Amino acid sequence: MKIVKFNQPILIIAAVMVISTISCSKELDYDKEKFEKYRKHISPVDSVDWNHTWQLAVSRTYQFTVNANVGAQRLEIYSDNPITSTEAELMGRAYVKDGEQLTLSVSVPNLLTTLYAALVDKDGTYTVTSFGSMEHYVDFTDPIATKQKPRLASPNIMAYTYCYEESFPEAGDYDFNDLVMRIGLERTGQKQIDVHLTLSAVGSQRQIAGAIRLVGYRYQDIDSVVAKGGKTLNVNVPKLSYGLLPNDKILQEGKNGTGKKGTGEAVINLFVDAHWAIGDDILTINDEFERKKYNVMRSFEDPYDQTYAKSADFTIYFKNEGGLNNLTHEMIDPFIMTYYMANRIEVHLDEFRDAQTFYNYDAIEYKDIPWALKIPTRYFQYPLEGCQIGFRKRTEDGTPAMFGAYMTLGHSFGEWVENQKDCQDWYQYPTANQVW
Repeated sequence: MKIVKFNQPILIIAAVMVISTISCSKELDYDKEKFEKYRKHISPVDSVDWNHTWQLAVSRTYQFTVNANVGAQRLEIYSDNPITSTEAELMGRAYVKDGEQLTLSVSVPNLLTTLYAALVDKDGTYTVTSFGSMEHYVDFTDPIATKQKPRLASPNIMAYTYCYEESFPEAGDYDFNDLVMRIGLERTGQKQIDVHLTLSAVGSQRQIAGAIRLVGYRYQDIDSVVAKGGKTLNVNVPKLSYGLLPNDKILQEGKNGTGKKGTGEAVINLFVDAHWAIGDDILTINDEFERKKYNVMRSFEDPYDQTYAKSADFTIYFKNEGGLNNLTHEMIDPFIMTYYMANRIEVHLDEFRDAQTFYNYDAIEYKDIPWALKIPTRYFQYPLEGCQIGFRKRTEDGTPAMFGAYMTLGHSFGEWVENQKDCQDWYQYPTANQVW
């Protein structure tokens, strides 16, 4: 077996970026003009919507009136009718009493136009109503089901797929499979939320660590974070893997805050080394091991391998329940960490690109395809290694040339990039031989 030393990678693009070797506490020194020219040259689209938010879902807040004499203990929001459908996914939950009025926020995919709300009593029977995703006030005066059992004993939890390019601050290859993970949120108590994590793919040979920043929550706001069954993705990690995250502590404190202990942002440690977390039967010699690419190619030949996705569930215990009715996917910041030269770099979603949760480096302004995407489904078929997520450029006669993992005309990734109002269903139209 080939053994690869556990070194920080050094990437240099000659004559394009001028980047000095600096410590992680300094800014990245780069030639902005050359940087922008380089990104435009290899960008898979001719133009980008300058107002693009890269959002395929949005947090929406609904005001509910809980009907009296129902005996309701929970209010739940679903993507489909939980009484009749096995595909219904739980989007949000609140703990309620008869006659109460409350607000509940959920992350709603842009394509989802009808939602279902259920009042659940102590016997586990549901009273269900439907409502439009753009409505604001919802009650149960005209339910479509009353005191009925749900189709599934345990609900499916709505999860989102997070896909990353590891190359920040350099442009990537736009296959968005350097790391792929699925994350679901479930309210499981008055003061607790479960995080359901699945690590699906690692398409990089550089070390990658993963974490979730709880936006707006301080370290001192959290009582504890516990891995269910004691199972994490950091079991027996080699010592040399602790360069990006220093230890196995699940609850970590980000640097943003007043500087006093406990005032930094609350951060959940998902894994310190993605290759170690997903790989099976890894051979270590003096804490060094071979880094393969997992679940991004159908070939078993080096450096590719296939394995089962790895999962872990965490319960976050908050010190109080204030705000938990409104915690959605838009209020969490799943991000990855890797090395760039002598720096430790974080890769965030576009809306959080300046977060710098653990490490300081220069924020790079850009209006091009970001290094991370959030797809509002757990079933997203990410591109295979070497397959761009979507290419769209016009030829000399003005006809667009299109190829890639999501290239269906009228439903393509490239068209969505050029106008964020178009083709918001692009992720439902994969090119069969280019996706996992």
